[in-house]
This record gives sequence, C-alpha cells and structure tokens, in this order.
Amino acid sequence: MERQDCYKILAMKLVTKYLLFLFFSGLAYPLSMRGQGGSVPDNYCISSSELELFNKINAYRSERGLPELTLSRSLSYVAYLHVRDLIINRPDSVKGCNMHSWSSKGNWTPFCFPKEQTRKKSVWDKPKEITKYPGQAFELVYHTSEGDATIDDAMSLWRSLAASQSILLNTGRYLKNKWKVAGVALYKGYVSVWFGEAIDPEISVRVCHSDSVITSVKKNVKPNASSVLREDVSRTSSGRYYLIYGSYNTLPQAREGQQRLLNDGFTDVKILEKDGRFRTSIGDFSTQEEAKNARRKLAAKYKDAWILRE
Repeated sequence: MERQDCYKILAMKLVTKYLLFLFFSGLAYPLSMRGQGGSVPDNYCISSSELELFNKINAYRSERGLPELTLSRSLSYVAYLHVRDLIINRPDSVKGCNMHSWSSKGNWTPFCFPKEQTRKKSVWDKPKEITKYPGQAFELVYHTSEGDATIDDAMSLWRSLAASQSILLNTGRYLKNKWKVAGVALYKGYVSVWFGEAIDPEISVRVCHSDSVITSVKKNVKPNASSVLREDVSRTSSGRYYLIYGSYNTLPQAREGQQRLLNDGFTDVKILEKDGRFRTSIGDFSTQEEAKNARRKLAAKYKDAWILRE
C-alpha cells in the first residue's frame, strides 16, 4: 500500500473518531441537563390520590374564603421528583439537612436545606431549574414511617401547625404572597406540595389510568363578592357559646385579627357579625360551662377572652 493511501485511511479513522466523539458528546449533554429548565415528560401524570389531596387543599382554602388554586403540571412534577429523591436517596439524612433538601443523585443541583440556604441559588428555585416554571415556589412536606402517607393525616397535621397554616392560607410570613398554582405528589411515606405565584406555562395535567385531563384554561367568570372573605361571617343565631378574642368596627380589621390568631395556632377562628360589630371567635361550645372550662385552659395572653351566646 502506498504511503499516500495510508495517510488517507489514517485521516478517515481520525475523522470517524472525531465524529463519534461529537455524536456521543451531543447525546451526553442533553442527558446530563435533562429536566433542567425543560418540559415535563409527555408520559407524566398525577394519581387520583394526588388529585384528591389537591382538591382538599382548595376546599380548606375555600373554607377560609380564599381563592382556589390551579393545578400546576410543572410544580407537580417537581414534587414527584422530590418525594422519590427523599425515599430513594435520603438527602434529609445528611447532618444539617432536612426534608426540603435534594441529593446529588439526580439531574439537578444538590441542595442541603437549611444549611445551604445562604447560597445564591435558593432551594425554592428548584422549579425554575428543573422545569419551565418561571418563578420561585415554596414547599410543604409530610412524612410518616408507618406505611403509606394518608391525605387526611397530612392535612390534619398541616392544619394544626401555625407554620404550615401560614403557607396554606397565606398568613404570617406568607401574608403578602398570592398563590395562584400548586403542585402535589405522594410516594410511599412522603407527601410534597409546592405553591407558586407565577402562572405555569404547562397548561394541562393528565390523570393516570384515565382519559381525564385537567387544564388551567378557564372561561372568564364574574367573581363572586363573597369569595374574597377569609372566613364566612356568621350573622345568624346558633344557640352556641363562643369564646371571643377581638371586636372590630370593620370586616378587614376582623380579618387581620383572624390571621393573627391563625398564626398563633388556633385552628377554628370564626368571624361573627352582630349590631355592626365584627368579632373573632377562638372556639365555640354547646354549653356555657364548656366555654368557661375552655377559657380557663387558655394561655395568659388570651385570658381576656369573653363568652358570647349566639
């Protein structure tokens, strides 16, 4: 074989190797970046249990007069990934990390929360990193080691804690936030819910094992004035005895008082209207004696509560 032919063969081999390198490099890059700011996979869906949880969150908000949230495909997918990361890779088992943490085993940047919360990129940026969701979002997490997590157990715990109530009802530190969307996921003993203020560009979510598709495209509906209330205001006689802690001239003032009580851990704060006054109740009872006993058990801060029969 002539020397010129050898050079041609060698050159072809080098070009082939270079093209193979480019080909496999091109494949590796999308795989390593998959999910980072990308679309949610076409085969993603939510379970009927996850949809039930989302509906219960909206029902709880409706009880307090808050607007309903739209189911977010992007935030639900982030929750889906996170509960699986928690059960499989256990990032919360690392010292200084809790259940809001993410491991180094997925297509995302690892994050130890709250240890690394001072980093430039916050853990609440995960939806922007993983999906096309355009803003930050905030997470509630629930875990049980006793089998699969139940929706009622998670909701019961979240409703009983002031910190989780503040996220669910936009009170306390989240008073200025206006949630528009939420995403949900359940996996074995974990439940994750993400709340966001930005509209999700992914407008539809398929329900697994069904033909149902939930879409965020809605018809324009004239808002109902009563839907802006934090709590249904009672104007009728019930024959019950209420522990009153706060009396106000206007409904907005009463709402602020209600929010403060919810932040303090009271789970059943009602607003009563009578004779042009709005009063906040921290408990109601069938007999006066029951109301008196409950008042005796109140912390010193609430000893000025008084009993009103309605």
